[in-house]
Amino acid sequence: MNSEITDPVQLGFEPADNGKIWLDRRFSAPLRQAGLLGFEKIMAKTNGRCEKFLEDREVWHMRVRVPDDRSRGLYVKKHHMQTWGNRLRALFGIQPRPTPGRIEAANVAALTTEGIAVMRLIAYGEKLHANGLQESFVITEELENFTELHHYLRGRFGLPAEGPRTECDHDLRRLISEIAQIVRRFHAAGYNHRDLYCRHFFVKDTAPMGREIRLIDLQRVQRRRWLRRRWIVKDLAQLSWSAPRSRIKSTHKMAFIREYLGVRKLLPAHKRLIRAVLAKQRRMERKLGIVHR
Repeated sequence: MNSEITDPVQLGFEPADNGKIWLDRRFSAPLRQAGLLGFEKIMAKTNGRCEKFLEDREVWHMRVRVPDDRSRGLYVKKHHMQTWGNRLRALFGIQPRPTPGRIEAANVAALTTEGIAVMRLIAYGEKLHANGLQESFVITEELENFTELHHYLRGRFGLPAEGPRTECDHDLRRLISEIAQIVRRFHAAGYNHRDLYCRHFFVKDTAPMGREIRLIDLQRVQRRRWLRRRWIVKDLAQLSWSAPRSRIKSTHKMAFIREYLGVRKLLPAHKRLIRAVLAKQRRMERKLGIVHR
């Protein structure tokens, strides 16, 4: 189960709108100018680009002006659900369960504290209405000039070639090592993602020969003290399954697992983990298909 959800005050955010919103005070003016300072205003806001629209959640992309007069992209993720449990909580004045917006905000704060680079949190809020409708939102800053990992791999690295390794091959090995180190820190801190696909790693080149990597989509992240192996296996299998097969070969995956485990020689326990990951990946392939990319 998730560890105790971080309290809004501990996130260093200031409350607004009678305690229904917590926000980074540096963005108060831009959010107000964009009509995004007020719980009902945010939940009703529909200008911008709709990235996803489902029965219980929606994601919008918007742009706001920040103090230096630059345009900054924001993602607004909204959640709304109405259950009998929430109806009873509203009727009897019982404290509602943590909302998806609060959970994702707390995960952003917790992983930042662990030294794992994620997206920047701008604001979040939640409200349980009298009729049992539970709503929440989270606003994060757009990762400008970043690319999803699977697109980055295809665009940056050519098809593997026979013969001596090139600088491009060495750079691919460095990237694999960097991703493995992030996943190792993430799991070592007790977290599992549940959606650890390549599309949830964002990559940006920096000069000279540097690189930034961010982990996103943190709503389903959990922190578990017990029975963690199943979830670690699932994370690793999802990452392996989603890697472009035209770029990432078996030798790359072995380099990843050695870096992830922090070993040069695989012990029997390590090999058991690898077999479990491969078995999970095969089940994913039967269910979801083999993605040839």
